[in-house]
Amino acid sequence: MEVQQIVRERSGASTWLQCAIGFVVGIIGVVAIASLLGARADSQAPELGVGMTLARNPAGSIAAMRPSLSGAERDAWVADVRLRKRDRQAEKSRMHNKAIRSAVRTRTKKALRAIEENKKAGISSESDLQATDKLISEAYKEIDKSVQKGIFKQNTGARQKSRIATWRKKLLIESGLYTPAEAVEAQATA
Repeated sequence: MEVQQIVRERSGASTWLQCAIGFVVGIIGVVAIASLLGARADSQAPELGVGMTLARNPAGSIAAMRPSLSGAERDAWVADVRLRKRDRQAEKSRMHNKAIRSAVRTRTKKALRAIEENKKAGISSESDLQATDKLISEAYKEIDKSVQKGIFKQNTGARQKSRIATWRKKLLIESGLYTPAEAVEAQATA
């Protein structure tokens, strides 16, 4: 037999199978060692909180794991990060403003409801309105704070305060405790 024929016979299925098994076992060993070293590195590496960890490079220094982007891709990535931060800030601000608007509405409703209850019960003097005046004062305070913080515009705050004052004035007129200046002048001329 010639040498080439011997090589062909020996390099049959069993030899290829042995090589394949050896290759797979080698890969499994490398993966196992890498996972053990990775688990050890992860346990020692601090968490950055964004799904990234600090890892040691072969030289031993700590470097943040981040995508390797260049040029326009990196600029787009940075812009996206800034937009996400802006979105987080906007959401936080929106929730804060929503709470303050809700507090203003609640105080206003309480003041108007107290005026309505006094109207139904009937009042004999302005001293009967002490509790209502306290609620009106709290509503004014809340409205003024929201205007000062820029949550409401100045005219909106003024309009809401005017609405409360108008309800109180109407209550006093209906109960006969207050007479408007126009009515006094009309009676004097008549």
